[in-house]
Amino acid sequence: MGKPDQFSSLFWFMLGMAVTYLSYRLGLGTLTNPGPGFLPFWCALILSGLSCLVFFHRLLARTQGETQELRSLWQGVRWPKGIYVVTAILAYALLFTTLGYLLSTIALLLFLFKAIEPQRWIMAIGGAVLASFVSFVLFALWLDVQLPRGIIERFLF
Repeated sequence: MGKPDQFSSLFWFMLGMAVTYLSYRLGLGTLTNPGPGFLPFWCALILSGLSCLVFFHRLLARTQGETQELRSLWQGVRWPKGIYVVTAILAYALLFTTLGYLLSTIALLLFLFKAIEPQRWIMAIGGAVLASFVSFVLFALWLDVQLPRGIIERFLF
């Protein structure tokens, strides 16, 4: 497994360095007044650094005789739950503007709390409602972010 990791880490290193260079050319600005290349520059630099870590880790593992089957990395992964989460998030995105922020977020969290990591009903409902209302108050009321208003928001606010 070492060679594929080393090849992929070299690819990510080269991509990171290219993005770092292009971001630098856009202009970094300062910490208090960032330019358009500031965030991509630092993200690409971190990507390049992490790819170097992977490269040298796999190189060291090969010299010490460590081998690991690729198949063993995927043992125990719960594929159906991952598919359920992706499907639920897609449904959330499709219904977000129709149902409004609160109702769609409560529905998503309730599904996640019951279907993905089963909780007691009182905890699932309470957690979904509390998290949705707190995030709504934080973003819509305090930070003044425009969120889609549905039935609940029109009734309460």
